Amino acid sequence: MPKTTLGAKKPVTVTIKISWLLYDIMNETFLRGRTIQNKDNHKEVASMFASEDEENREKILRSVKRAFAEVQTELGEYLNENGTVSDNSNYDGEHDLILNLTMPSNFNEAATMGVGEAVHAYLANVAIADWYMVTNKADADQYYAMANRYMELVRQTVSKRSRPARPTD
Repeated sequence: MPKTTLGAKKPVTVTIKISWLLYDIMNETFLRGRTIQNKDNHKEVASMFASEDEENREKILRSVKRAFAEVQTELGEYLNENGTVSDNSNYDGEHDLILNLTMPSNFNEAATMGVGEAVHAYLANVAIADWYMVTNKADADQYYAMANRYMELVRQTVSKRSRPARPTD
């Protein structure tokens, strides 16, 4: 085990690839719509499908921006950012979303992937729930509930700590 300086913090970078996030949102809405489609609801189901069309994309990206801000607030004690400016402009999706975290020296690095996956799932479920508030209210609460479970998983994963190593001297 490498020797660490007492109190040394661990940098952890979580990158959310926007292309994969949008794909997961569109795929989930497609699959959900396909499962409830019948001979009488083609138009309603078609409106459930999120797409890359400009008006759809803007709605989805607005939800993603808001949800990402919620994640940043939740992880505030670990954020290694010095942003003191905010605006209500639309997120254009041209760049990936990045969290630069500074974790305690005993953070269990095995949880790093879990942090990224939980953040991704939280963002996707919030965006789907917001989308369904407009296109499929019957399923919106289910996706908000899933998003809440993933936010709890974000909290749990950043709280993972490693057991102290016994000195070898």
